[in-house]
Amino acid sequence: MKLKTLTFAMLSLAFFAVSFSAQAQDKKREPNPEKMLERMDTDKNGTISLEEFKSVKRKKEVDAKTLEKNFAKIDADSNGQITLEELKKQPKKDKKKD
Repeated sequence: MKLKTLTFAMLSLAFFAVSFSAQAQDKKREPNPEKMLERMDTDKNGTISLEEFKSVKRKKEVDAKTLEKNFAKIDADSNGQITLEELKKQPKKDKKKD
């Protein structure tokens, strides 16, 4: 009886740990618009220009044309600047690609 209880407890603990870890990973992947603006806005004017957007170091190499398309998607009013509000409203990444 004690072995069954101990086994059940260990399995429950393992399940909890796995589900907690998965939730933590999902939260890490969600972009933080405020931090993105702070990191990309090198001239500290409160917006991100195309040049600032292109100059950010990324984990993977991205060609200029792709960066320009991504910038245009985020720049909803097409004024050549990305604001905090536009970052907050940007399209979410499809998690199935990960």
